[in-house]
Amino acid sequence: MVIATLVRRSRRAQYRGAMQQVRKVAMTKVSVRTRDQALAQGSTGTADCHAYFAGVRDPIHLRLYSLEPGEATKIEPRASDCAAYVWQGAVTAGGTELVTGSSAIVGRGTSLVLTGSGSDAALVLCFAGSAVQDGVGTVRLLPAAHVPRMAAEPGTSGVSGGLHADSDWPGSAVWLHENHFPGGMELTPEQAARGIHSHSEDEIIFITAGAMRLGNRLAGPGTAIAIAADTLYSFAAGPEGLSFINFRAARPGDIRFAHGASMSETGYWRERVGRPDYLVPSLT
Repeated sequence: MVIATLVRRSRRAQYRGAMQQVRKVAMTKVSVRTRDQALAQGSTGTADCHAYFAGVRDPIHLRLYSLEPGEATKIEPRASDCAAYVWQGAVTAGGTELVTGSSAIVGRGTSLVLTGSGSDAALVLCFAGSAVQDGVGTVRLLPAAHVPRMAAEPGTSGVSGGLHADSDWPGSAVWLHENHFPGGMELTPEQAARGIHSHSEDEIIFITAGAMRLGNRLAGPGTAIAIAADTLYSFAAGPEGLSFINFRAARPGDIRFAHGASMSETGYWRERVGRPDYLVPSLT
C-alpha cells in the first residue's frame, strides 16, 4: 500500500512537472486565433477573405475564404505550395465540384479559381508556408470521395482520420491530414502525461467541429492554433468530440513524446491508408 501510494504520488509529480513545462513554452510558441480575431483582407474576386496568420514572422500562413453561391476567388500564384480545404459548403474548381471535406494542392507559381456552387456559403481554408520554394508546382484536386481514410480501430481511443497531402507528390512536400476524436472521454493524469508530445515542423491545427481542450481552455470550431516546431503540448477532445485539420509545409519527422518515446508520423499513416487519389483539373 505504501509503495503504491508513493508510485501514484511520483506519477502525479511527473505529470505536474511535464504540464508546467508545456505551459512555459506555450506562452511563446503556441498562438491561438479565433474566427473573430482573423483580420479582413482583400482577395482576387468577390469572396470575403480573412487572415488568421499572414505576418512576416509567421512560418505558416492561413486564410479563410467565404464564397456565396456564384461568388469566385482566385488563389493567386505564391512562392510556396498552398493546400486548400473545403471546411463547409461546396465549390467548383478546375471543372470539378469539391464538397465539404475535399481539398486541393495549388503548387507554387500556379493559381486556381474557386467558385461557390452550393445552396449556402462555402468556407475554404488556404494554408501555405512562408518560405520561398524553387521551381513551379502543379495543381491537384482531391474530392472528398477520393480521400484515403482510416476508421477507428477496435479497442483503441476511437480516433479516425483522412490524408489529403502526404509530402510525396513530386515537387511538393506539403502535408495535410484530418483527425476525428470521439467525445465523452475523460483522461486520467497518467494518460494526459503520456500524450504530451512535439513535432519537428511548424504546424497549424484548425478545429472544424467539436472542441479541443487546451489546459483550462475549450477551443471551438473556427479556431486556429499555430504551434512552433519542437514545442511540447497536449490536448483532449471536448464533450461532443473533436475534428480538426493539421497542416505542415514540409514532410513530418518523428513525433517525440515527453516521456522519451518517439514514432514516425508518416509511417503511422502509411500503415493505415493509401495515397491520395488526386485529379488533374481542367484549367482552360
